[in-house]
Amino acid sequence: MIADNNLISDKSSEDSLSYMPQLDTLRAFAVLFVLIEHWIINETHYTTIPFGMIGVTTFFVLSGFLITEILLRSRNIAEENNLGLLHSLKQFYIRRTLRIFPIYYITIFILFVFNIQSIREIFIWFFTYTSNIYFFSIQNWAGSLSHLWTLAVEEQFYIFWPLIILFIPKNKLLKAITGIIIFAILFRGLMFLMSDKSENAVSFISILTPSCLDSFGLGALLAYFRMNNNKFKFSSFKANVFLIFNIVLISVLLMFEENLISASVFKFNVSVIALFFISKISIGFTGFMKLIFENKLLMYLGKISYGLYLFHNFIPMIYRSTGLTFINNIYIKFLIQFILMIIIATVSWFVLEKPINNLKKRFAYN
Repeated sequence: MIADNNLISDKSSEDSLSYMPQLDTLRAFAVLFVLIEHWIINETHYTTIPFGMIGVTTFFVLSGFLITEILLRSRNIAEENNLGLLHSLKQFYIRRTLRIFPIYYITIFILFVFNIQSIREIFIWFFTYTSNIYFFSIQNWAGSLSHLWTLAVEEQFYIFWPLIILFIPKNKLLKAITGIIIFAILFRGLMFLMSDKSENAVSFISILTPSCLDSFGLGALLAYFRMNNNKFKFSSFKANVFLIFNIVLISVLLMFEENLISASVFKFNVSVIALFFISKISIGFTGFMKLIFENKLLMYLGKISYGLYLFHNFIPMIYRSTGLTFINNIYIKFLIQFILMIIIATVSWFVLEKPINNLKKRFAYN
């Protein structure tokens, strides 16, 4: 499976009551998993662990959590101040547009100018955030453009999810979110039965937005429970048992060829593990885990993770143009590309993304 989600790193302090810095580190790890998939596994063909899928799924669960909490908070603000839910909807779309569109469209127009991977022939799919549908329809990828499918899924999610969270009656929300999670699992199973039942078929089924809704939905469940007196609680022992169970189940599923069970629930189980970490972070890791998840470098990488993800598949092309191709060690090559990617993403963050992101202050929910 090709890469990773919408690494859209948007400080939650701007959208919710408290900023959770440890989430930035989780983003950094998700990006790293994608890089391992694309820069190491794709060259060595060692594929036992689906690092890319794990990274992408983590981002989807995280998006479901943060976006749902933003929307629930904005709904409460609108109701308390008699602003109307359409006000919340408008503010949400404006703020998402400011965060996502500028650097994305600048990037794809640059790709268009240089016709990278013959993008001009299929540009409309990237312009309209529907590249995931295109890849599914042709059952193939498009080289360095392939990772953009996750951004398409994220954007499609952003379009319809606010309508669910803002306008479904509050006493029906829990059932709606749960139903959407179940629908995603059933959708993957049905699509698998209709496919040629190969690993390749499962990969392309997984890039359709309905296939990703259980990841978003699990994150949404956490946000829902947090907004309703933190009822989503497990003892440490039960939580750890739950985590180990899902890890064991995933390990078992990896031992077999693709089948109806793995096609239906594998992604769900990965999402559950991601949910475990997000739930822990929403409370705050302590001790040794706190030292890891509040590491300044990792937190910074998480902050610029949108740029890291957006640019990472183009870094090898830039690397080849530097004349350093005589370096054959894959890990040294990885490090050089990693540093180059950070430099480019940092410039993007400070020159373009951050200044535009600051405009969101003009479109507060209250």
